[in-house]
Amino acid sequence: MNNIKRGMLIVVIILNFLNAALNVYFIVNAFLYSKMTQWDIVTIVYDCISVLGFIASSGLLIYSIKDKGLFFNQRSHYYYAAITISICMSLFSVSSVLLVITLFMSDMVWVKPHDDVYFEKKEEKQKEENKMSDKTRERKIASLRELRDKGLITEEEFKDELFKLL
Repeated sequence: MNNIKRGMLIVVIILNFLNAALNVYFIVNAFLYSKMTQWDIVTIVYDCISVLGFIASSGLLIYSIKDKGLFFNQRSHYYYAAITISICMSLFSVSSVLLVITLFMSDMVWVKPHDDVYFEKKEEKQKEENKMSDKTRERKIASLRELRDKGLITEEEFKDELFKLL
């Protein structure tokens, strides 16, 4: 997953929790200082639904980007559900606008930065894997098969990793 997109989703999660906290404040404020007219009750119900929506949206986003976004493609339906909930709660909030922007961002890293430590470690790891013994290679292939059978990786990812091992 693209680190910029992941960072923006983390910001959205934080904003959703702040929106939920703000709505809780409005609910408490309405109970303490309002005479409870019909309009106040409608407002309280809307704020309660908003709190649940923002928390649900944040939970779905957290689950979709956990494990540093490695399985984001398999969990993308949680991401889309979070976008739908967020837009239904507030169309023009900052978090909804950021979510719509992330829709148009690529999930892939297209350019390898020269000073990125992540890529340097990845290249070193690939060199070490090329030096591995046959028994280690067989164990890794067996674990890849298990991951594929459990549905944690796709057939394409399985083939890519298998190609790297062989």
